[in-house]
Amino acid sequence: MIVFENVGLRYDLGPEVLHDVSFVIEPHSFQFLTGPSGAGKSTLMRLMFMALRPTRGAARIFDQDVATITAYDIAATRRRIGMVFQDFRLLDHMTTYENV
Repeated sequence: MIVFENVGLRYDLGPEVLHDVSFVIEPHSFQFLTGPSGAGKSTLMRLMFMALRPTRGAARIFDQDVATITAYDIAATRRRIGMVFQDFRLLDHMTTYENV
């Protein structure tokens, strides 16, 4: 479902903030991402959600190459990914169903 091979990311001309990240997430699996502050968890999540593109390496999500995916396909692919963020900001005036 998600494959990262030697993925690296740098912001602008700065140092590489993620380097040589490789993993496979199988379909129907349930994953946790934990680690200390500053370890790159949020950056990795942004890469998996295609809010960022790797500056090197290969990333594939649902068999689509992240480097060449179109904006239309990104929106469609994001509908297939479920994430629960640590700070999910539920709206008090809405029901649970409406918040989802």
